[in-house]
Amino acid sequence: MPERYGSWWAAHDRFRRWASGGTPESATWHLQGELDAEGSVDWSQLGSCSTIVQAAQAAAGGPMGDTKGPEPGETKA
Repeated sequence: MPERYGSWWAAHDRFRRWASGGTPESATWHLQGELDAEGSVDWSQLGSCSTIVQAAQAAAGGPMGDTKGPEPGETKA
């Protein structure tokens, strides 16, 4: 990490405080609003894919295979 940012611990601590206070999300929403007002956002390109979510669960040690939960009123065996 460049010395101008201080020690890695100070940078980590600063980021942790900003993240817990919602600064990254706030900045993202603000920038997204400005870009949308300019017409620079192609909303048709946004979405989520269940295969990516499934891969992330498996990669993090989550359940693999059929990850569908129980139906409403059904108990998981």
